[in-house]
Amino acid sequence: MLKKPMTTEELFERIRDILKEKGRLPDILDYALGSYCPVPVETYEFDLKSSLAYGGSEGIYLNLWIEYS
Repeated sequence: MLKKPMTTEELFERIRDILKEKGRLPDILDYALGSYCPVPVETYEFDLKSSLAYGGSEGIYLNLWIEYS
């Protein structure tokens, strides 16, 4: 039986949980959202991208995403 691929949201949650367990998430972090539109991760060959910017009313946003073909 084939396993269903992990989604980008599940990958985010797994990484977040590992960082939380190891005390590596900053205290200033208010919340974390996995994805608005999760997609299956079907390969291990991807690039992790990020963007850090000031938000209009909610402080600083850190966006992380993966890109693969």
